[in-house]
Amino acid sequence: MRVRKLAPYKHYLCGLLTACLLFSMIPILSSSAYAAALPTEISASTSSQQLTDQKLTSAAELLEYEAQMAFMAALHAWPALDKLWPGTQYQSRLMLLTNGEQTYEITTSGYKLVEPSNPGLPLEVYFDSQFKLLDWNGKQAVAIFVDKDKPLQDRFEPHTSTPISFIITTHEMFHFYDQPSWPIVQDPNKNDSRSSIYPAEVKPRIQRAMLFQALYQAYTDPEATPMHLGHAAYWYQQYKQDNPTEYEHSLYFDTIEGIASYIDKMSVMYSAFEGSASAQQVRDYFTKQYQDINMSGLITFDQESYLIGSWSAFLLDALNKDWKGLVPEGHTPIEQLLEGVTPIPQQADDKITAERAATIAKLNADLAITLDPLKKALDDQNIPLLLIPLDIKRGAFSTTGFITLKGYEPGYVIMNMSTQFTTSAGKLELKERSMLMMPTYIETKEGDYFITPLQADEYVRTDGTLTFDKNGLKGTVYVKPFKYNGREAYMVAP
Repeated sequence: MRVRKLAPYKHYLCGLLTACLLFSMIPILSSSAYAAALPTEISASTSSQQLTDQKLTSAAELLEYEAQMAFMAALHAWPALDKLWPGTQYQSRLMLLTNGEQTYEITTSGYKLVEPSNPGLPLEVYFDSQFKLLDWNGKQAVAIFVDKDKPLQDRFEPHTSTPISFIITTHEMFHFYDQPSWPIVQDPNKNDSRSSIYPAEVKPRIQRAMLFQALYQAYTDPEATPMHLGHAAYWYQQYKQDNPTEYEHSLYFDTIEGIASYIDKMSVMYSAFEGSASAQQVRDYFTKQYQDINMSGLITFDQESYLIGSWSAFLLDALNKDWKGLVPEGHTPIEQLLEGVTPIPQQADDKITAERAATIAKLNADLAITLDPLKKALDDQNIPLLLIPLDIKRGAFSTTGFITLKGYEPGYVIMNMSTQFTTSAGKLELKERSMLMMPTYIETKEGDYFITPLQADEYVRTDGTLTFDKNGLKGTVYVKPFKYNGREAYMVAP
């Protein structure tokens, strides 16, 4: 593989670069319950690594430059990650970056264009930040799509010039290749639902925000770490007592997403320091990157897990705890950190309380716009349903969240779902249409469906097919009419 150097692009290396992203929007693979990434606002120190000042206008130029920067990040970060976490093999993995017209293969050795005729090209990824795991010439790989028209500045974490595609890929590689063997992942009784209650409650969001604040202060104020950990233990205790069901779900995500977030955050840090940094450099780095974090985008417990899990890990490292080997067994970073710590009561911060209350009020108002009409249509027995079995082939999907709708438990609503199903009649595309997911929780998954009510003007029925072209449904599928709980319904055929 030919390694392409950064010239003629302008590139500066030195100093303190910035932190990685929060993960709040969630493209999810059909076999995965893991989140990927889009950026949330994080304050950062001034970066000395900058994007090129050359005018890149064509899709080919933009993709090549992004591949080039992803290679530089992989060169420094992936070998360091193999030393950081036992058993990882990032140096032997690769990233495929595609815009649908061209694809680059990226490793720690370099990057190169893939021949357009290659039969293994990931053609099924087609929307921005969509990803897929695959075997590529015998190597573990993740393919990720970037919109060819996406502006240069939107492709990079704004302060480090690290490609967002690289951060997502690194995060997802850990999910796909390192976590599946963990007992907590294999446990069939694990509480791994991301679904949040509607209307959302503000109290647990305040408790988790105060918990994160205590973790941040414990990390950034070493002389007062015992006091801040006492506050963290208090808020964790309150959260556990007041929200037992959500707490049980949070254990899984604080571990799975928290550690994957720790990995991707460390990858950006290692990229900034070219592969190694002292403990003090690491502490200074993360202290500056998160000093003015905006938590307004964190509206559900699983989104908070990325921060709480990763910052618990930072503290465990800073305190020289031997903790990594216990994580796969289900010993969460936060519970390892707070083991034996005496809770110290603390009043909730007025600013955090007000911000959380305003955020959750807006969330409930926004959710009502979608969920109230959806529930009304689901309740109306005269409105037919479209049922899509879970075994219908589909690509990754994106969603803005998972909501438990009263009266439809144990199901949940996948908010603003976008994906593409492949059937014998052709493609069925969903674009930002909220779907009710009804699971049976039986091993065969028979009877598990994505469900949506069908208004009369949303479909045309002809000779065993339904055709859609509005309200986020597009395509033609074969269907089987039947009664679902005594109600008219159409089941999509494979």
